[in-house]
Amino acid sequence: MQRQKLMAVAVMAAAFLVSAPGFAQKFNERTGRWTVGGDLGVTEGPTLMGLNFNVNYYITDEIAVGPLVQYDFWDDNHIFGVAGMVRYSAILANSKVVRPYGQAGIGFVNFKHEDLFSGDSKTTYLFPVGGGLEFKLNDQLALDTNVLFNLSEEIYVGLFAGVTFVF
Repeated sequence: MQRQKLMAVAVMAAAFLVSAPGFAQKFNERTGRWTVGGDLGVTEGPTLMGLNFNVNYYITDEIAVGPLVQYDFWDDNHIFGVAGMVRYSAILANSKVVRPYGQAGIGFVNFKHEDLFSGDSKTTYLFPVGGGLEFKLNDQLALDTNVLFNLSEEIYVGLFAGVTFVF
């Protein structure tokens, strides 16, 4: 069952990679602009469905800062994390429609999972590190695929796909 969920997210990400360049437009300057994004995906170690929400303020066209909120769930199990993030979005010379990015942050995570910490709820540190690709569709909308490694007392990884709105 979990492999099927992971495969579904991988297929969505592949579809974005194949279809986005045909609809995409050139990225505009982002300095001084805000982005808001949301992603859906799966995590592994523990295996859960995941939702991510992020807000970024671009200090320069390449560097952004902002919060990341994560909520991973399945049945009565959940993981809730909040972190401050720094993102570096590369500007590629040969492609104006794709922007790879890396991100890292620091925050807190609350685990409530029957297989972790004897099923007790526990709050601990969180260091999310990852990266992804943005595919611009128009001036306000981009598709986003990313992988996020969450380093804490329990290390887990997520694969996500979603959208980003630019204001």
